[in-house]
Amino acid sequence: MTSEEITNKVDDTNQQITEVINESETTNVAQDNESKSDDINAEVVAEPTLQSEETPTEPAETATEKVPEPSVADESTQPPDIKVADDLAKENANEEQFNAVFEKLKAIKESNSTISVNVAERIRGGLRVFHQDVPMFLPASQISSKRSPSEDELKEFIGKDIDVHVHELQEDATKRKTVIVSRKQLLENDFWKNLKVGQTVEGPVSSIASFGIFIDLGGYEGLIHVSRLSQSHVENPKEYAKKGDILKAKVVAFDEEKKRISLSTKELEDSPWIDINSKLAVNAKVKGIVRRLTDFGAYIEIMKGIDGLLRTNEISWTKRVANPAEAVKIGDEIEVLILQINEEKRALTLSLKRLSENPWTAYADKYTPDSIHNGNVKEIVNHGMVVNINDEIDGFMPRSRMKGYLKGNKIPFNPGDPFEIKVLSIDTAKESLIVAPAVEITVEETSERGERSERPPRRKSDRDDRHPRRSRDDEKYKEMPSNDGAFSFGDMLSDENKKLLFNKIDK
Repeated sequence: MTSEEITNKVDDTNQQITEVINESETTNVAQDNESKSDDINAEVVAEPTLQSEETPTEPAETATEKVPEPSVADESTQPPDIKVADDLAKENANEEQFNAVFEKLKAIKESNSTISVNVAERIRGGLRVFHQDVPMFLPASQISSKRSPSEDELKEFIGKDIDVHVHELQEDATKRKTVIVSRKQLLENDFWKNLKVGQTVEGPVSSIASFGIFIDLGGYEGLIHVSRLSQSHVENPKEYAKKGDILKAKVVAFDEEKKRISLSTKELEDSPWIDINSKLAVNAKVKGIVRRLTDFGAYIEIMKGIDGLLRTNEISWTKRVANPAEAVKIGDEIEVLILQINEEKRALTLSLKRLSENPWTAYADKYTPDSIHNGNVKEIVNHGMVVNINDEIDGFMPRSRMKGYLKGNKIPFNPGDPFEIKVLSIDTAKESLIVAPAVEITVEETSERGERSERPPRRKSDRDDRHPRRSRDDEKYKEMPSNDGAFSFGDMLSDENKKLLFNKIDK
């Protein structure tokens, strides 16, 4: 191939390459223009506006820079006077709705009815709730029966529908209205309505006192008295449970008016009195611990949950025991005899003196009537005094046997004073010994010695100070004169009768 042919071939090839490049650039420009046109159309669909006509020959970049006119539906682009008018209309509509609901709530509050509200949010002091799109306030103290619910307990209500009472409707001088609702009274009514005697309840120990334990029943406190804590004896409630412990108890009584609930944990325990006769026997000697003292005796714990009563007259054969503390004290371990067992009444009767033989048969031979013995005054009582004789037996001296010794109504002796006595009577069956002073003094002898107190002089009455008694020689006792020959009733009376008559009139 010649050089000329090679040159021509190269020129043809360059021309073809140039044509391909130009064709490719033309295609890209067309595609770009088409894409930009689609974007402009999409913007026009998304925000329909009133645009000016565009010329087909105008570049695409110029079309994208056009700002769409404000949409009629776009509230933010409305003129200020139109927006304010709309807000005012909405506010008036809300106010009218609020006022209408407010008036209905007055009737609901008057009838003490309930309404349903939706809890919207937690706010300061309580919760914001809504009823028929009307905002209301539910204070934290009125949400539950608890005095101060926790933050977590308050937040649990958010989003829930609850029933409430209209607690208060407020309207100030500016006509601003506020609605306060409460759930507390509704919960309280339900609580007392559902509470039943014999029902088993559960709650944490809220406080402990010397007389029992209080447990929290969801805002209401119930008392478990120390005597109802257990079948066995409980001396100190703090030894039975501590604050915060969860206890189950049975409702034994309640008073809705006084808000008092009596509970018992003992009722949930098995009774130790069941089949007690197989565990204990009459006339058996047993040991026990003195748990409690009363005026009439001492309670002895024989076994866990079983207490028996030792009466004062079963403590000693010969001593007149007025108080069990004279013979035993709390915590003492003593041996007693079982006299009686009553499973139905859960009663156990005990005796201390019957552990030894009855000495009254022997005393009947020693302390015969009219026998004289030395004694000491043991105790002064209303009807006489107790005298201990020979440090082995007590006898009773009635007041009627000491008339010569009395100073007024007072027995002039003190415990420990020596006194010689004479036996009047002895009753072995009743374990009774009646005595009198060995030397009796009559009232006359006492008067002669001046030992009896003189009777106090009569108090001068106010009546005696009013007027002195009139003399019998007073003018009114003189004979009444006649009246012109006529006579009166006084003329028919003798002088003695006249004096008697007028003397009674004075009195």
